[in-house]
Amino acid sequence: MRQIREILLTQYIGAIAIGFIFAQTVIQFVNMLTLTAARYWVAKQSRESALVSTGLFDWSSFIVSVASIAMNLLAGFFLIRWLYAEDETPGGEQEAEVPSAKLEQ
Repeated sequence: MRQIREILLTQYIGAIAIGFIFAQTVIQFVNMLTLTAARYWVAKQSRESALVSTGLFDWSSFIVSVASIAMNLLAGFFLIRWLYAEDETPGGEQEAEVPSAKLEQ
């Protein structure tokens, strides 16, 4: 896994993948808003007829879209955390630099 992580970091493949995931999330969000508004408008226009009975809102497609957006965001943030998190020492503590003793000068 370390070799895969190093390749993703040094070849910028990881950054490209993260950008693609977040771009896909934005596209899905805009698509969800557009489709929801269009379906609501069509349902509102067709509701004026006495013979046609339509629901005002399609919850099933909305919930699936929101779940898809949430999964993309989760995958993107997980990939960011995995690739760009600071390494820890085997003891569980992060390495800290000790400032040199230049105060005596």
